Amino acid sequence: MPGILPDKAQAVATLCQGQGAGHEEATLYFAAARIAALLGIRHQQGEPGATRYWLPLHTLLTDDAAAAGILDESHLWGGVVPFPFVATKLVSHPLWQRDSVAPLGWRAVRGIEECTLPGYSVFSHQDAEEAGLALLRSGDVRLKCPFARGGHGQVVVRSGRELVQWLQSPASALVGDGLVVERHLVRSITYSVGGSSLPGHEIAYHGEQRNVTDPGGAEVYGGSVLTVRRGDLSTLCADVPEGELTAAVRAATRYDRAVRDAYGVIASRRNYDVIAGVDSRGQHHLGVLEQSWRFGGASMAEVLAMERLAEQPGLCWVIAEAVESYGDAPDPPGAAVYWQGDMKSPRKYARIVRDGR
Repeated sequence: MPGILPDKAQAVATLCQGQGAGHEEATLYFAAARIAALLGIRHQQGEPGATRYWLPLHTLLTDDAAAAGILDESHLWGGVVPFPFVATKLVSHPLWQRDSVAPLGWRAVRGIEECTLPGYSVFSHQDAEEAGLALLRSGDVRLKCPFARGGHGQVVVRSGRELVQWLQSPASALVGDGLVVERHLVRSITYSVGGSSLPGHEIAYHGEQRNVTDPGGAEVYGGSVLTVRRGDLSTLCADVPEGELTAAVRAATRYDRAVRDAYGVIASRRNYDVIAGVDSRGQHHLGVLEQSWRFGGASMAEVLAMERLAEQPGLCWVIAEAVESYGDAPDPPGAAVYWQGDMKSPRKYARIVRDGR
């Protein structure tokens, strides 16, 4: 389990780099204050002075992390990667062909196809068309912008004609920066599997995600309900009954090991979305969709869980949830509201649902 703060850090400091939406930054500041209280130190918003423990809004690049004095995972709650694409959905699939166009630093990740859905990461219109047509022979295909979050930036194509039409549309202008071409599931459930460590605190969890409809009518991320235990990701399977959830935990664990080893990723917060369901031909699939080595939608549930486990050493586990909603339903008892919501963003809160002894 992680020990004392690195280099006797005196404050938790947020790191946004000017790239976050208002609700994202507000959530980060709220979390930083709670983490600082948990660790018994001050909270800063990136001011110079004290030695800091960092809470970044985004996954950091190696050079940016080094500039902030982040040398290993004990210096931050988040992750550090060598190239920008490593922090996206692109690392969840191989290239269409071994000699396909790829960004600088791309590496083949051994075993990645065993723990993800059938699919490819492509960086040209030609590869996108060829890979998409190949996948369409076995069912519908989902095209995903690798930089979008929360279910945004995705479209389903059901025929070669629809695929070509999309590739000829303005929406495909950024294919050169990367596109995920992946098997689409018509019925599915998405599990959240992960592990988080703060100095002196370490948890692992599994749970399920919920979707909500945003004001534009799109189905987007609506929160997660997590069963949180003491320990790390490698020990999680021992506490999960055999079944689909166990398979999801094993897939996440294999993915975690394979991708982090391939790219030398540093991460103290590791969250994996694992989907299970059937495709348009009735074939069952289970695989990791993407990773999150940064502050994310379920992070406040993780913070509240670490607080509760620290307050009550006798607890074996807790159930915590993070909720994002566009409705006007009243908040449940014990909810920690960290964003009230507006016309463009959902109301957000987290709470402890149940203690386990």
